[in-house]
Amino acid sequence: MIKKVELLAPSGSYEKGKVALDYGADAIYLGAKAYSLRARASNFDDQELMKISQLVHRDGRKWYLVANVLCQNQMIKPFKPFLNSILQYQPDGIIVSDPYIIDMVQQIAPQLPIHISTQQSVTNSKACLFFARNHCQRVILSREVSHEELVKLIRNVDKQIEIEVFVHGAVCIGYSGRCMLSNNFCLRDANIGGCAQSCRWKLFLYNRDHKFDHVFTMSAKDMCLIEKIPELIAAGVSSFKIEGRMKSEYYLATIVSNYRKVIDQAFYHKPIDQKCYTDVLNAANRPVDTAWYDGIPNMHKMLYHEDERKVVQNYAFRIINKIDDQHYDIIVMNHMKQVFTYEVLDMKTNTVVPIIIKELFNDQNKIVDVLPTPMMHAKITLAHPVDLVVGDIGRIKN
Repeated sequence: MIKKVELLAPSGSYEKGKVALDYGADAIYLGAKAYSLRARASNFDDQELMKISQLVHRDGRKWYLVANVLCQNQMIKPFKPFLNSILQYQPDGIIVSDPYIIDMVQQIAPQLPIHISTQQSVTNSKACLFFARNHCQRVILSREVSHEELVKLIRNVDKQIEIEVFVHGAVCIGYSGRCMLSNNFCLRDANIGGCAQSCRWKLFLYNRDHKFDHVFTMSAKDMCLIEKIPELIAAGVSSFKIEGRMKSEYYLATIVSNYRKVIDQAFYHKPIDQKCYTDVLNAANRPVDTAWYDGIPNMHKMLYHEDERKVVQNYAFRIINKIDDQHYDIIVMNHMKQVFTYEVLDMKTNTVVPIIIKELFNDQNKIVDVLPTPMMHAKITLAHPVDLVVGDIGRIKN
């Protein structure tokens, strides 16, 4: 029988990690305050690492520490005390790319599973087997691997090391993130966590007569492989990775819950709910495509002449307290009107539940027609009883 595939979600903060777990992730990955390539994410201090570790392990899930920078000289000496400080929180693995960090992890914590980051640009089975011989547990493949290449690679690896692939999120214009644009344009080193995403800038191009021609961007469309999940399961992938430690809680809830459904349906050979595909596409704020999955991408997988989509601002609220089946305390996440049509992403059943809000109460406990202020604490009364739970996310129905 095929081994069930892990669904691995990003966690840029404690709350985002909790959302990812609540909505079906088997594991989360996160960065501490150093050695992570997402320096602009909130990342985790010692107290937050303790909290998230307790939450994850209480439910039998896993968390992986991201320490995938390419070390500069000044980073070498502090790494040993950094790693020793992290070990008390019992990470289930560490995602790394620098050979020095790999070596130090094996010396200090030989029992800690090592996952080779996509920053190592692994695209072939021989490289995977090299890391297997050197006592690594998993390789996170480069995004620049097609489905055809992936099938051959997994067959040649022959279960000697786990294979993780990205299935959803941004695609870097630099090969597996090895980019110098940010360094050159604004002295922010992408390989130690400072990427300014220069490839997404809109560049104004002029012809030889110095007349404006058009706007150009080097950015690729985001990756979305939710329709390819059955094929990837059949290929023998060990873990499906979602990118996005900087994304919102609503985005995570939507993407994770729908990938969870499709993975479970495909694994148990059930019909795939087509609405999952639509839901994921609606959550995207950039056009999506299959990246390298079908082979070397053509120009249609890039954003040469396309504007980024406007974000669909339908994240409405999050339930923070259940009074009874008709009355809930919420935190407002967007401009809410009583007349809007709402639905809830129910983490308990992993379904979308339609609701009718009969009354809105503001933070002064007064009935209002509109809740205009994000992060306001408020209350809702439903027209009919619905069994929701704390943490459920409500959205305005498209």
